[in-house]
Order: sequence, then C-alpha cells, then structure tokens
Amino acid sequence: MRGIEKASAFLSANRKALVFLLRFALIFGLAYFVFGIAPGIRNGVIRPYTEWLARAVAWTVNLFGADAMAEGQMVRSSQFSIQIAMGCDGVEASCLFLAGVLAYPTGWREKMMGLAAGVPAIHAINLARLVMLYYAGILLPSVVEEVHVYVAQTIVILLSTVLLLFWLQRVAARPERA
Repeated sequence: MRGIEKASAFLSANRKALVFLLRFALIFGLAYFVFGIAPGIRNGVIRPYTEWLARAVAWTVNLFGADAMAEGQMVRSSQFSIQIAMGCDGVEASCLFLAGVLAYPTGWREKMMGLAAGVPAIHAINLARLVMLYYAGILLPSVVEEVHVYVAQTIVILLSTVLLLFWLQRVAARPERA
C-alpha cells in the first residue's frame, strides 16, 4: 500500500508537468505522422517544400561565388552535391517546437505568435545548416558525413530547443491561461 501512496503523491505533486509531457508526446506523434510520414502530405507538401529548399540553398551558395544548381531535391555543382532527404528538411525540429508550444498551457494567441515566429526561424536555421554542409563538402570532404550526422543535426535540434525555451520563458512569465 505504501508504494501506491507514493505513486499517488508523485502524480499529484507533478500533475502539471506530466500533463504537459503527455500532451507534448501526443502532439509530437501526431505532427510527425502528418508532416513526416503521411504520404499525401509528404509528397504533396513536404517534397515541393524540399525542392524549394534545394533552390534556396543553390541560390544562397551562388551568392558566394559557387556554380550550384538545384535539380529536384539535389543541389549540384562541379565541386560538390548534396541531396536534401527526409530528415534534412527541418520537419522534425519544427514538429518538436510545435508540440512544445501547443502542449504548454497558455492562450491561443501566445501559441500562434510562438509558432509564427519559431517555425520560420527553425527553417532559416535549417537553411543555414544546409549551406554550411555544402561548404563543408567542398572544404572538408573527408569529414562531411560526420559533420552532417553529429554536428549539423545536433545544432538544429539544440537551436530549436533554445527557441522553445525562449518562448516558454517569455510566456511563462505571464499568468497561466487555458
């Protein structure tokens, strides 16, 4: 009986945090399914976005003297080529941010303001990451895969988390609303 009492006390003392975590997990799972897996959205929305992202990367690196061109989800040049695959499009980081914002107990106005500022910021960070990876492929071809897997992805997730924490700090200072 003592274990049940401890569990009950723990649940009671941590109710708000546990409700947030449950909401976060459910919203993230739903958002990731819709934007990351559902074939209609993946092929009809995310793939065209990824092709636009490839053009944005090519345009950006060309500003600095590259000779890159976009072909679908690929950025090609005489020096290096990258393919923007699933997982490199910023969708996962956006889903994490979206889940954190929507799960937090605050008003819809604050949530919409957070999403309107945070999601584009995450995609700008991801664009910068892809440009950096292009140049890493030119300047550090022997370690570009390690930079991609261990550094670049981590930076996007960390900066997305920092954006969420910044938003939470700004919103948490206000009185709680449902």
